[in-house]
Amino acid sequence: MALPSEYARFGYRWALAALVFSLGYGVPQILQVAGVLTFPLDEILIFAPSLALAPSFVLAMAGLHATRLPAGDPRTLGAIGLAIMYATLVSSVYAIQLSAVIPGKLAGDSMIATLFSCCGQGQPLTAVDLTGYTLMSLSTLVAAPAIQPRATRLAMIANGLIAPFLILQTAWPGLIWIGALWLVTFPLAMGLLARDQWRLSLS
Repeated sequence: MALPSEYARFGYRWALAALVFSLGYGVPQILQVAGVLTFPLDEILIFAPSLALAPSFVLAMAGLHATRLPAGDPRTLGAIGLAIMYATLVSSVYAIQLSAVIPGKLAGDSMIATLFSCCGQGQPLTAVDLTGYTLMSLSTLVAAPAIQPRATRLAMIANGLIAPFLILQTAWPGLIWIGALWLVTFPLAMGLLARDQWRLSLS
């Protein structure tokens, strides 16, 4: 049975969006660490694409599920469920940063910054954020066996294997240097997924 090309085009668009927004997060993050970007521009440029990435990834996983046979594959369906959990957690974190914490810091409100800032060591919302990204990594790991193109499958697995180093940062913050591999594995996985979906849309 031929797969509807519109499903593949849908998956392509949102995998590409996830790629773009992940790079849109990654570049400012690197520039912040390097001291090139400072507050508030650094946080705005980090949290805004991160907020856009969350629904993009969910829809990319939905596109993957819709274009895999047999229909109703529990692996890709499970990946959607994990992606939704990720998006729900991190979207609340980033909306709070952009709408309350950053304006509060600019206004000199130290209390709101103390209670709701992310993503430094010991901050409560950092744990929420790390839980979210752990779920994202698990989503790609669960989906990987259902993906036929070898390069995409391996990239999804590589991203999934980072999951323990994300959640364990809540206890050992130094693991961030391993978790930071997400900046490479996730865009690679989304780029390859977009490629696969584009090819499928042409078949």
